[in-house]
Amino acid sequence: MHGKLDLNLFVVLRAVYDHGSITKAANALHITQPAVSHALGRLREKFDDPLFIRHGRQVVPTPFCQGIIASVVKSIETLESTLQGKVGFDISDKPRQVNLGLRDVLESIFFPVLIPELVKHTPNITVNSRQVTWPELAPALAAKELDIVIDALVPTSRDIRSQFICEETFVVICAPSNSYVDNPSIKSYSVAQHALVSLKDSKLDTVDLALAQHNLHRNIALQCEHYFAAVNVVSQCDLLLTMPTRFAQQFSNKFDIEILPLPFEVPPLPVHMYWHKNADEDLVNLWMREKLVEVADKLGI
Repeated sequence: MHGKLDLNLFVVLRAVYDHGSITKAANALHITQPAVSHALGRLREKFDDPLFIRHGRQVVPTPFCQGIIASVVKSIETLESTLQGKVGFDISDKPRQVNLGLRDVLESIFFPVLIPELVKHTPNITVNSRQVTWPELAPALAAKELDIVIDALVPTSRDIRSQFICEETFVVICAPSNSYVDNPSIKSYSVAQHALVSLKDSKLDTVDLALAQHNLHRNIALQCEHYFAAVNVVSQCDLLLTMPTRFAQQFSNKFDIEILPLPFEVPPLPVHMYWHKNADEDLVNLWMREKLVEVADKLGI
């Protein structure tokens, strides 16, 4: 018995053994009856044994087939379990640094729930997080510089997988002394001076796009990369800052600010989780993706 042997032949062998019929085995495997007969023919040639003998409308295994079937079934189940990531996988046995691409908004939302749980239950998993612009997203995932990115929905290549994870809505914040508090209209919004939080190379954001529908735009007096700095500034002068609702609420007891609804409609911003297709079967990556979805569910976002 020489040469390579297609492992799918043993799947056919098990199906015929289980069903006692070539026809039923073919139906169960969603292949044709001749294909099953051909597979058995190859195995018979390899083993120099008929494997099954017809008995009425059924086929019964030969003594040789009876002798090998337990090993065949066990081997197939082991391979199937391996493909499903079930063999010996224990996240606590996998020391690993997981590199995430998260904006400061998302860090502040996810990390207070995620990190304490990791520290308590899986201290072998460490997290490294950094901000990433949309042009960097795909190259960083492809180069394995990042394992997972969570950000707004952006166009990506076929190699990048994505999953919807939550939505962001927006509010306006300002100092209580800001005149906008007494006249929160779209006109006063458009003539006011604004602080804008935006990463380098970021595209026009969803707020500007919505404002443009009214043939208006923001007057930007400050542009920076971190909301903490922007909120601190806005709390002390007459600038407006438009920011994600949940993040704004976290600042309400740290700074003297007013939180107001936007005076025009801005569609919620879909936020997706991204990873490279090569990480589809990476068990630690998969575990972390599931954990992040679990955290989003807990937070109700």
